[in-house]
Amino acid sequence: MADPVMLIEEANSRGTLYAVVEQDDRTAYFYLYPSELLANKYSPRPCWLRNLQPAPEKRDVKAMEEGMAPMLEARYCNHPEGKAPLEAERIRIVWMEEEDGAAVLYDDELMGVIPGWTMYSEERSVGYAADCIGSGEDSQMFPLGTAATNQLHKKVAGAIAFRDDWADETSQTWSIFQKQFLDTYEAILGPVEKYYAIDGGKWPPIGMARFERDDVVYFLTLGVSIRPMPWVEMLYNDHAEGFRRMELGMAISKKDFDEKTIMALAGMVSGLADRPWRQVTWLGEGHTISFSEMPAPYESLVLSSALYNGPSLEMPQMYNDPVNLYWVSPITKAERLHAHEQPNGGYMLLEKMIQEGINHIIQPRNPIVAG
Repeated sequence: MADPVMLIEEANSRGTLYAVVEQDDRTAYFYLYPSELLANKYSPRPCWLRNLQPAPEKRDVKAMEEGMAPMLEARYCNHPEGKAPLEAERIRIVWMEEEDGAAVLYDDELMGVIPGWTMYSEERSVGYAADCIGSGEDSQMFPLGTAATNQLHKKVAGAIAFRDDWADETSQTWSIFQKQFLDTYEAILGPVEKYYAIDGGKWPPIGMARFERDDVVYFLTLGVSIRPMPWVEMLYNDHAEGFRRMELGMAISKKDFDEKTIMALAGMVSGLADRPWRQVTWLGEGHTISFSEMPAPYESLVLSSALYNGPSLEMPQMYNDPVNLYWVSPITKAERLHAHEQPNGGYMLLEKMIQEGINHIIQPRNPIVAG
């Protein structure tokens, strides 16, 4: 057996996952590999694409024993006699909008898909291929089917349109989104005092606007919600659209904190904006995040939309999805540990905070959990 040859390799925008197409003289495969930093958290995911030689009648155990990619059995592929080898220049990788799954196109035709949710499944990996027409009981491969039989076609088409729009230098998409969010914020908080680009020069564009009202300094992000977050599709399934997009807010009493502390906290919010895609995770109501430089006595931040009790702030939609605005609030180490002691502990902590009169505005308070 010949050694496999890499035809294409492409990382997602944060280099957390790599999409690779390889083939040897028998078969061609599509893979998603985690980066070295995430190798202990996620495992490679394979997707068979085609056989280049006549397919075996039974499972290709011999190849697996020799550490080679197995050919797909004859009864499960639409070309039992084999197909021509793939040509690198005809291959295109398309990352899903969440950047945790990807598809491979050949001559602009959908050939294989590794959905993002399979990265989080401990049971087994799953791949979908256009040339697969059936699967065994314990198979990792499934037919891609048609747009009428498999929603992945719609998802990939959406990802292609999304990527192509943002790659178009004449697109006004960001200008439109930026205006919608700033108009929403300014309607409640007044004119923007300062605007910061917090994307580090990377796509997508993300900003943070500063406002001041009634001795409170506000920081609100915009652009974070351009990408849906990883994990959410698997966790919420048909209800994922209600949880997969977010922006972040911070309100801090100017009378109780100096400018240095205010900007340090704003920096932490800025750092959270890209966290879901840098770490292949997600952020939601009641999530806690530790920071090493929190002002005493605090040690972490908790995220919440429920803490907000100001004027009604109706967030714009993003790609027809609602956008959750999570306000950050500092908590002590004892409060964070208390939240982690039980399922849904973050919600319970927020309930206690609200009962104690704590809201979205950061100001001095007494701990609500002894420690």
